[in-house]
Amino acid sequence: MTKNSMKKYLPLLITIIPALFLNRMIIFGEIVTANDDLARHPINEWRDNYIAENENMPQWYPNLFSGMPSYGGYIYMTGDPTKLFRNTILFNLGLKVWFFLSLGGFGTFFLLKTLGSSSNAGVLGGLITGLTPYGFGLVNAGHLNKIFAMAYVPWVLACFLVFMKKKSLKSICVLSLITALQLWANHPQIVYYTWMIIGFYYVWSIGTDYKNKSLSLASKLYELGGVLIALFLVFIMVSDPYNEVYTFQKHSNRGAKSVLEKMEETSLGTNWNYATQWSFHPKEVISFVYPYFYGLQNFSTRDLKSAAYWGYMPFTQSTHYLGLIALILASIGALIKKPDKISLFFWITTILILITGFGKFFPLLYKPFFELFPFFSKFRIPSMIYALLPITISILAAKGYDILVSSKGEKHIFKKTLYFVGGIVAVSFLFLLVSDFMIDFSSSKDGRYNSSIKGQLRSIRYDLFNKGCFLAISVSLCFLGLYYSYVKSKISQSLFNFGLIGLIVLDLGILNNEFINVKPKKNMDRMFKKNSIIDHLISDKSNFRVFPADEITSNKYSYWNVESIGGYRPIKLRAYQDLMDAGGFNRSHILDMLNVKYVLTRKKINNPNFIPVGDLKGIYENKKVLPKAWIIGDLKIVESQKESLMETLMTGFNPYSSAVVLKYEGDDIPANVNGQAIIKLKEENKIEINCQSETGGLLVLSEVYYKPGWKAFVNGVETKIYQTNHILRSVYIPSGESDVLFEYDDSRWQNTRMLSRISILTVLMLIGFSILREREQKSN
Repeated sequence: MTKNSMKKYLPLLITIIPALFLNRMIIFGEIVTANDDLARHPINEWRDNYIAENENMPQWYPNLFSGMPSYGGYIYMTGDPTKLFRNTILFNLGLKVWFFLSLGGFGTFFLLKTLGSSSNAGVLGGLITGLTPYGFGLVNAGHLNKIFAMAYVPWVLACFLVFMKKKSLKSICVLSLITALQLWANHPQIVYYTWMIIGFYYVWSIGTDYKNKSLSLASKLYELGGVLIALFLVFIMVSDPYNEVYTFQKHSNRGAKSVLEKMEETSLGTNWNYATQWSFHPKEVISFVYPYFYGLQNFSTRDLKSAAYWGYMPFTQSTHYLGLIALILASIGALIKKPDKISLFFWITTILILITGFGKFFPLLYKPFFELFPFFSKFRIPSMIYALLPITISILAAKGYDILVSSKGEKHIFKKTLYFVGGIVAVSFLFLLVSDFMIDFSSSKDGRYNSSIKGQLRSIRYDLFNKGCFLAISVSLCFLGLYYSYVKSKISQSLFNFGLIGLIVLDLGILNNEFINVKPKKNMDRMFKKNSIIDHLISDKSNFRVFPADEITSNKYSYWNVESIGGYRPIKLRAYQDLMDAGGFNRSHILDMLNVKYVLTRKKINNPNFIPVGDLKGIYENKKVLPKAWIIGDLKIVESQKESLMETLMTGFNPYSSAVVLKYEGDDIPANVNGQAIIKLKEENKIEINCQSETGGLLVLSEVYYKPGWKAFVNGVETKIYQTNHILRSVYIPSGESDVLFEYDDSRWQNTRMLSRISILTVLMLIGFSILREREQKSN
């Protein structure tokens, strides 16, 4: 193979090398079994079964938290028009992860070429991005949507820079299309951070032009107009699903004010303390050089080594380590040569990202962003912004590589390199000497362990710390040897490049292997084995819910399509969250009205209304459970959400005969109400009830109230749904026989779906038209 052909095929390493680390997932279809994957698997089962049996879109998911929107709640979304085709080609988890890691790597390669870097530098930058241990840690944690969204970051940045250089209809449309694809990855937080960089670059360009006395207001307004047009196109294309997402979040625990919050806390978005739990402490910056310093990860379900993290976040299942080679190349590039405009921009951006991720520990940037930036307060995990660092550091490392190679013959360059890298080696040796008595290797969270476990943990953390120091020493010395050989012309530039690639793969690969813990796919289904309790629940054909008291955050009962009042989702309805936070599940009358027929617990229940089921251990039947629907006449009308919650929680409240109704304005209801309600049909999007009542009354349905989605019809006439008992819904019914229909209104989704698809086709046609016009102009 010739030198030119080697250079031509070198970028293929960006996709080949990640595949080597994921080979078991790609070839054998093995999967991770992280908590998030276990939580997602029952939802996927429900989704697949629903699709197989129905032709419509399931807008409501009944199996968690007594029900919640499925489309707007990130449970089942089909907004991405490429998803079906992509899932057909990438038919297992390994292929999906490999594709997006490669996509991110090639995106960085393309971005670096756009910035004028060499192809060799682009390959190095692409590998650093594609092999980032943060990405492999996300595989380990089951946070795949984040990987998918991260893959588009360099592409969006590159398309923006292309637009800034050549303002055209095509560049606007391509920027909008790539951003839409990133949003369809269903992780808007990463998209938001991406566009923060773009916004900063635009402001930066204004400042740079002003400093150079070349600022043109008309030009800047033209650029801003182009960006706004691109964003407008984006919002239309992603109206499916984000119109539903936006609607839901206004009623969710991230968008609606809690009645339990203190007045000084933000009325919109997440609570400050909740949002900043995963703030990155400035002390942990040392882990960018020594990745094992704070124990790397906390995966307590695996083994003690995987639970060794002792840093300042509640826990972490990943790392933000970028590789020592990346940091060395980036730093040496800045030491050798004064950064040019683009390098300076990415250095400052990197520093701003780092400070923002400190969150509550150093809220210099995060606090203003949280309070002033639109939608920023709806996010949590400040350290998530470090997902951008593999891009910014890759760019700086690639720039450093080009500077280092072009300065080969200069003696002072080798001295600076020797001093800098030698300093890392010296500090690492010093750490090895003093760490045992200078570093505690413990945290306040270790109090939950007994003394013997604490001793084992400290020993494991100490060994991991030493491993990190040896890694730093080995990588640094190998780099020095490699660079010395190149400077002295003992090896060619090609061998130097391959040596650097080998070091990057070694450096990052050691970390990545810490996170690759895959098992055969059949192991996932084995975690949902039936037992006698499950058999009993499945055999009960009545409408009911369960209260898994010992595992309230488990989604596993959804695997068998059993409805639960608990579960795990990062976002849920605000009213339901408030009921949970206020201890509602500890009150038997709340369980009664939530249609909880079975409580699942190994603990003894002393309440005589909860009876053990036969000889089954761990399951109690609630003898006072209310049916799915019932009729009452005693109304307690309240005017605020706080009153609604407090009245519902009161010990004396009896949901059998009374209801707490928010702002009731219907017909008068007699006190001596009678009647019965029979469920004729209950599906995800529709519930039909037949009511018989001599008096009429208020029909209470033990289904969660969600105003934007559900409509009700009594005898074919639409009627108002009232928020009842804080989280349930009710309608007024007249005397006699009534047919009541609760139906999820998906007309808004249908309209946005059509708008989205039309806009996608329009954008694609505009791109195609622009390409044809450019070709015609060239041929003429």
